Amino acid sequence: MMSDIIDKLVEGAGQVISEVDKGGQIQTAISGIRQRMADADRKRRINHVKQELQELRAQEAQAINALSAQVLALHEAGTLTQPELVSLCKGVDEIRQQVDEKEAELAQLQPQPAAAAKPEPAVQQPQPDSAVRCPSCGVAVVAGADFCQNCGSRLTQQAAPTPVHFCVRCGAELRETARFCPKCGETVPQT
Repeated sequence: MMSDIIDKLVEGAGQVISEVDKGGQIQTAISGIRQRMADADRKRRINHVKQELQELRAQEAQAINALSAQVLALHEAGTLTQPELVSLCKGVDEIRQQVDEKEAELAQLQPQPAAAAKPEPAVQQPQPDSAVRCPSCGVAVVAGADFCQNCGSRLTQQAAPTPVHFCVRCGAELRETARFCPKCGETVPQT
């Protein structure tokens, strides 16, 4: 009984819309809204997949850094064996497979341009510099790194802050080499 009432309401609404919309403007507007909603949903999905790709690429870079640090550490220690390499390489392979799957998904979601676009050049991963070694664990680290990729120790020492001097008369801040206060002219005692 209730479904009959709903069916009659839907049928009546359709007839009213047909009579009011003689020029097809309402139907065109509804179609346009549906298309914009579908486009917005597709763009949202594209952005979501791009974010996942970015996270997977970061994981891949971390895995490659761990792999290279481990291989180098084992090599330097003279204990490099095949099982450690296979295990680390499998982790990188799994992440790369996930990246390939996400790239394929992204390619399906994005509209194809008329002319084939040039592929983006591969991002060069920073390589460890054998001249720079971690002071804690001795592993070669990437040049310019602040932390060791193997043990996480800070690689650079932070400079001590410069002492701040103030005028004994008015309290104004003084430059380190000042001989007189710039505010009151008081002579600055030299230490």
